[in-house]
Amino acid sequence: MRAALSTHVARARCPQLILIEPRHDRYSEASDEVMLLLDAWSPLIEQVSVDEAYLDLAGTQQLHGDAAQVAQGLKRAVRKETGLTISVGGGASKLVAKIASGASKPDGLLIVPAEEQAAWLAPQPVGVIPGIGPVAQSTLRELGVSTCGELAAAPDDHLLRRFGPHGPSLKLLAIGQDDSPVDTGDDRKSLGREVTLDEDVADPHALETLLLDLVESVAHSLRKEELLARTVTLKLKDTEFVSITRQVKLPQPSALSGPIFEAARALLRAAAQGEPYRLIGVSASDFTSDEQLGLFDGKRTAREQAITAAADELRAKFGDGVIRRARLLPPEDEP
Repeated sequence: MRAALSTHVARARCPQLILIEPRHDRYSEASDEVMLLLDAWSPLIEQVSVDEAYLDLAGTQQLHGDAAQVAQGLKRAVRKETGLTISVGGGASKLVAKIASGASKPDGLLIVPAEEQAAWLAPQPVGVIPGIGPVAQSTLRELGVSTCGELAAAPDDHLLRRFGPHGPSLKLLAIGQDDSPVDTGDDRKSLGREVTLDEDVADPHALETLLLDLVESVAHSLRKEELLARTVTLKLKDTEFVSITRQVKLPQPSALSGPIFEAARALLRAAAQGEPYRLIGVSASDFTSDEQLGLFDGKRTAREQAITAAADELRAKFGDGVIRRARLLPPEDEP
């Protein structure tokens, strides 16, 4: 399970790479169709990406049967209605369900009973745990840890010394313990995006470009949900697995990329001093639906609103890839 390569890295590794323009509008349509089908099996759904969601099946056994029966029914329904295949993983926690789904790809089904999850995880490499990337894996290998079973048995003081306060909690993940609930988003407190990088990035310009791409996505989602954010939060994770968060209030509530990016970039420049990072994220919160333009930047904001509205209209008609900021375009092929 690895994060996708950036276009820049992919081109560097494969100069002959042929890029096919993505059809984001069709992906979104198919995603909506699948999520609508999932809704028939549980009222508690957390969609985490265009092609991934969690379902809480507690209390649905009398109606739909056990987890395996639900998984089989889901696969049949999605295949019949959309022609798509899906992989389904089940477990007593979101963590185990995600790993099981990944292990069963493609078009797979794997249910891990709660009493078997520790034994099932034990021989698997620590890299199957979301968030334990190449750098953390290298650090763990230095401690003689390469499997989940070895991580579960590792001394707390060793993990504390190498990973800080978060270290010992890795042992809980190694046996499948994860108490995070399925978040339906009904009472949304924040809206964010983050990306775990395939390779650690220290270059300030590259980090800002990644941040801009995330901000564009967050701002677009804010506008679709007709929300304005008062607060912007930056999230970074360094090579030692330590998370850094910084937060700032916007001068005025906004759903525009410009002011959100300016705020997030200022946080990034203050927090990042040339160190490499393996994760970067941004979120917007403290929502309102009332907009009050500042006295001195009202014209500037109104101009960006007009440009953004035109861009959103183009995306709605022709797909997300029809218009992008120049900074986010992939580099041209070398002659």
